[in-house]
Amino acid sequence: MQSKPVITISELTKNYEGFHLHIDELNIDAGSFVGLIGENGAGKSTLLQLLLNQIRSDTGSIRILGSSYQKNEQQIKLKLGVVLEKNFFPLSFSASQIKKMMRDIYPSWDEALFLTLLQNFALPPTKKLKEFSRGMTVKLNFAVALAHHPQILFADEATSGLDPIVRREILALLESYVQKQKMTVVLSSHILSDLEQVASHFVFIHNGEILLQENRADLLKRFIVTTKKHKQCYQLKQAETTKYLVEVTGKKTTDTRYATLEEILLFLVKGVKIDEGTTI
Repeated sequence: MQSKPVITISELTKNYEGFHLHIDELNIDAGSFVGLIGENGAGKSTLLQLLLNQIRSDTGSIRILGSSYQKNEQQIKLKLGVVLEKNFFPLSFSASQIKKMMRDIYPSWDEALFLTLLQNFALPPTKKLKEFSRGMTVKLNFAVALAHHPQILFADEATSGLDPIVRREILALLESYVQKQKMTVVLSSHILSDLEQVASHFVFIHNGEILLQENRADLLKRFIVTTKKHKQCYQLKQAETTKYLVEVTGKKTTDTRYATLEEILLFLVKGVKIDEGTTI
């Protein structure tokens, strides 16, 4: 049975001086792990702010869990988990104090789960946040976001600046929630190698528009990188080398190395489309 979309976007626009976001259509199904990818300034954070109703769109519609913020904002937000790059909890608070605060906010707050996550992350419950390392703070933010059993978790560059071991620990936890509890994750990150391992779907944003959206299994077997020029491909010159990104979906190819996520993004953003001769 096909999952129903938990996020539906239609004809969404947001205009700032020098920047225009326009998302024609985007549907995200329950139980998806979505990697939101793009350059700095591409529109990822703006899109997440719109999805969280932190800012209002100029036109278009957003439906979260089948409802709109205009009609049901409080109930929607009680079902969302949010982890941002910046910590917003008072540095004078401990995990135990945060626990007391959050259980008064979320009816579904699970104290036993929160304490289990603290233990799994090796986080001291009485230590103040000002004494936490960056990695400890991020782990705490994820523990808080997961402890009320959200149906959707949004994370905006939340794992940036962490060492690979901590990132892997957090991503493995999120992956288990997606697989076992059908939670939906929308994760914005510049660390494409991490997303390549865990995300089930990718959404590429460039200059305020979705350049490409596809599931991982299809996307990572869609392109190869070669030094041979083809009639239809993306050309990219780096130093003294010219390479080509060629779509091979449904075609026989002797090449065994498919393009990585980082290579696909680089070619689509910086390359030249040969059949049209226009920069992407």
